[in-house]
Amino acid sequence: MASLLSGVSGRGRPQGHPLLESLRGQTIVHTRVASRGTWTVTTRGWVLHSRIQQLQGPSIPPDEGDAIGLRDPRVVGASIHHAELLDGLLALSLEGAQGPLRLSTVPHWRLEGPRGSFVRVEETGELSDRAPGPPLHATPAALAAHAASTRSGIEERLLALGRQQWLHPGHVVSVLANAGALEEAEFERRGPLLLARLLARGEIRAGFVTAGQFTAWDLSLAEVVEHIGTTWTAIGGRTPGPDMIAWFALTEVGRAAVGSHGVRAMAPGMSGYDSPGVVGGSR
Repeated sequence: MASLLSGVSGRGRPQGHPLLESLRGQTIVHTRVASRGTWTVTTRGWVLHSRIQQLQGPSIPPDEGDAIGLRDPRVVGASIHHAELLDGLLALSLEGAQGPLRLSTVPHWRLEGPRGSFVRVEETGELSDRAPGPPLHATPAALAAHAASTRSGIEERLLALGRQQWLHPGHVVSVLANAGALEEAEFERRGPLLLARLLARGEIRAGFVTAGQFTAWDLSLAEVVEHIGTTWTAIGGRTPGPDMIAWFALTEVGRAAVGSHGVRAMAPGMSGYDSPGVVGGSR
C-alpha cells in the first residue's frame, strides 16, 4: 500500500502507524554503520535503515556529535517508548541508562519487521507498507525437517558446552568458526539453522536469564525459531552474542545426548534479555 503523508493528515501533525506501534517496549540490541547508511536493530528483529540517524537528549555532550555510530553505547540497551511520523521524519522516544533520548531520521528510511513486514517513506513523502506474511524461517516443512534431522558433530560440541553453562548465540558463532566457517553469510545462514535443529529435536529450550535464573519462554516452537532467524538476520553475520537474541538451556533430552556426567549447569551471571513476545514490565 502506498500513500502521500501530506495528504493523509496534513503537514505538521504527528502520525502513527500500526507497524510503528509494534516497536513500543522493544530494546535496541545493535547498531551498525557502513557507506550505505545506518542500521538500528531491536530485540525482536526490527531493523531501521536510513542514510543517517541522529540522537538528541540532555545527556549527550555537544562534542560527542549526534550521529549514531557502530554499537553505539548511548542507544544499545535503551527501550523504545514511542514512535511517530512527522512530515516523513521518523522519531523514536528512547529511555536508557543515559536517560531520555530522541532518535530521528529523515526520508528516505525503511523499517523492516518479522515475516516480511515493512514500512517505508521515500524522499518524496510517499509511504508504503506491508503487513506480516507467513513464516519465513519456521515453515511447517522446515520444522518437520529440523525435528527429523540427525545430530551433527558441531551440534554435539554445542550441547557439550551447554553442560556447564547457559548458551547464547556467541557460543554458536564460536563452534562454527572452529569448524571452519569464514564468511559472514555462512554464520548468518548456519547459526539459526543449528539452533532450530536443536530446538525442534527438543534438546535445548530458549528463554531469558535474570538475576542468575533461567526462565524458558512460553512460546511455540514456530515462534521461537522464527524469532531467532529474524533477529539473527537483522543483526547480521557473526555479530550475535549474549543478550542479543536469546539464552538457551539444555533439556533432559539434550543432556542425555552428550552425557551430563553429573555436571550441574552454572549461571553465566549476566543477562536481562526477555521474551520477544511480551511488552513491558511483565516479562
